[in-house]
Amino acid sequence: MGRGKRKRDAKRRIRMNNRNTIRKKMGKKIFFTLTHCHKKLDGVSNRYNYKANMHALCFVDARFYNVKYQASIMTDCNFRGSELIGVDLYNCNLRGTSFKNAKLENVVFYNCNLRNVDFTGTRFLNVTFICNKIDGAKNLNVNQDGITILRTYPKFKIEDDLERLLLESANKQSIFDAKVIHVNKGKLNKWNLSIIQSRCGDEGLDSLGKILQRKERWERLYTVYSYISLIENWGPK
Repeated sequence: MGRGKRKRDAKRRIRMNNRNTIRKKMGKKIFFTLTHCHKKLDGVSNRYNYKANMHALCFVDARFYNVKYQASIMTDCNFRGSELIGVDLYNCNLRGTSFKNAKLENVVFYNCNLRNVDFTGTRFLNVTFICNKIDGAKNLNVNQDGITILRTYPKFKIEDDLERLLLESANKQSIFDAKVIHVNKGKLNKWNLSIIQSRCGDEGLDSLGKILQRKERWERLYTVYSYISLIENWGPK
């Protein structure tokens, strides 16, 4: 690496640190940024990441559980042999990332850039692709078991009482922040609700509104899978 490039990288890091310091003083979120780290990194659990910037990172054999990445850059990362359980990837740029021989379980890809993403030997269980351009992905057989492709917006009817209860749950910040079942405080996310319905049935979905009315803190509701688990643990038996 030349002296000029080292100086530019050092200045860029200083600008980033100054920007994060200002955002912290203003009470705003600090976006996670890490690039070009070839050291093997651990996975994460129970976290919501917005506008994370990750490039050329090594997550070989790592484990991710109940994690949502939204509007994030995750290019040229290596998830070979890793385990992703209950992970939502929303509006993420995954270009050049490898999931070779990884295990994907209860994972949602929504409107992601999958160009040159390698799925060689990947094991799929309850994985949903929503509005993705999958033509550029490598070794992805959309007809294999464990994969569901959704291209058209769900038209199923939500009963008025259930819709009212679910919209009221947006007043709880811990539920609304990750925007799993809400688009905004006046609109529900039917993409994700349709996945929950397919897994838990009409009865399970109907119980969700009542469950969320309970006086609980409801932390860690970051992914579709976290709501499915909630219904399985708290819903009708």
